[in-house]
Amino acid sequence: MSVTEFPPLLSEEDLQKYRVPLRWRDRCATYFALYHTCLIRQSANSSVSCKHDKHAWEECENLDYIRRQNELKVAKEKRKAELAEAAESD
Repeated sequence: MSVTEFPPLLSEEDLQKYRVPLRWRDRCATYFALYHTCLIRQSANSSVSCKHDKHAWEECENLDYIRRQNELKVAKEKRKAELAEAAESD
């Protein structure tokens, strides 16, 4: 499975229900909850494999990182343009 878009955000109740740590309460919390649930099942039944769930979560985190980098780049360019305009008008 290839993650191409972010899942809907989990509600606060769901975040608490699935015990998602504050650190991972981001756009990919849904995938983390699925992975965490799989790990719990795996501890009860060693034949369960969570590789797919872990991969989907890590891929979502990577996609979110790229999104944040692009947003930062755009914000820096916008700020640079604003500073250039302010310097020209002085």
